[in-house]
Amino acid sequence: MAISSKTIRYGVITIGFLGILFFAAIFAFILYKSKKDISNEEPYVSFLNKPHQLKTVSTLRWHKDNLRFSHYSLEVNDDSNYNDEDVKSVKQYQPGDVITFHAAKSYFSNHIGESYYLIGRDTLETGEVVEFQYYYTPNALPFD
Repeated sequence: MAISSKTIRYGVITIGFLGILFFAAIFAFILYKSKKDISNEEPYVSFLNKPHQLKTVSTLRWHKDNLRFSHYSLEVNDDSNYNDEDVKSVKQYQPGDVITFHAAKSYFSNHIGESYYLIGRDTLETGEVVEFQYYYTPNALPFD
């Protein structure tokens, strides 16, 4: 019994379809990400809803491409004054200024791994209330 060209064509189409599914699955695995609220877990719960005095000069910065939890982030040891199209320094903090974090969140992606953020809220000079993120690193907190 000879193999017909129709059978070969279906075999090639099937293999091609399975190949596309395989690469789509790998691509989805690489791009996988998840966000989780960890506000009730230690040590984060001990930082939340309490005023903290900053130890160093810091800047609240807006970044157009920030994709974690907010376009605003707290940059410690930073006294920058960006005013570009993609990055703007919107508020300066001095040592002794008070900030309060109200939530903690984790971000996981297969590409980067897991990272942790404290989420705060502040009012800009314009009166706009913004939510900002601070990348949490143990033993390197910017406050008391």
